[in-house]
Amino acid sequence: MKLYLISNNLLLDHLDFADMDLDVIRVIRPLSIKGEEVAEKISNIKELQGIHKIYTSVYSSTVSTAKYLSEKLEIPITLTEKLNDCKVGTLGSKNMKMVKGLQDHEFTYKLPNGESLVDVGNRLNNYIKTIKEDNICLFTHKRAILGYLLKFAKVGYNLDENLILEFNDKIIYDDTDTLYDIYEIIYDNDKVITINRI
Repeated sequence: MKLYLISNNLLLDHLDFADMDLDVIRVIRPLSIKGEEVAEKISNIKELQGIHKIYTSVYSSTVSTAKYLSEKLEIPITLTEKLNDCKVGTLGSKNMKMVKGLQDHEFTYKLPNGESLVDVGNRLNNYIKTIKEDNICLFTHKRAILGYLLKFAKVGYNLDENLILEFNDKIIYDDTDTLYDIYEIIYDNDKVITINRI
């Protein structure tokens, strides 16, 4: 099986959500104009032209990213909460940057009512095991992808203590800010053979 994990990291800023719940905000937050441009660019990536099935989380940003590839290949989009982002939970006195830093060093760390990187990785893994098609695209989120990759990669840190993941002696994740992330994963039965960052 060949699978592509995709996240578009360009969301619209300058929105006032008043007193809405953070996890609800994350679901409804749309792509920025640049994010829409990147989504269209993703749909033209040659490796994605042989896709047979498209799955997305229920987040507005993932559906908006997947729609370009869906229309180009004339493939319907299957939405599932199983591909949703890592649930933050109750921040309390913490902020998102602090939580990210803690989770990047302690993969089981989670806030009340939230998920850890291990939790979200297990959720994605369990869902992926139910998929029978070959050549599929999963539009999800950077943290959810990170949780999944942790199941297969060697963990390290750079001099700034930022997380680095390696697979087969090749760096596949280096915690840099990117416009989007695409990972090509090739399986032999349930065993991951190759992970490439496109």
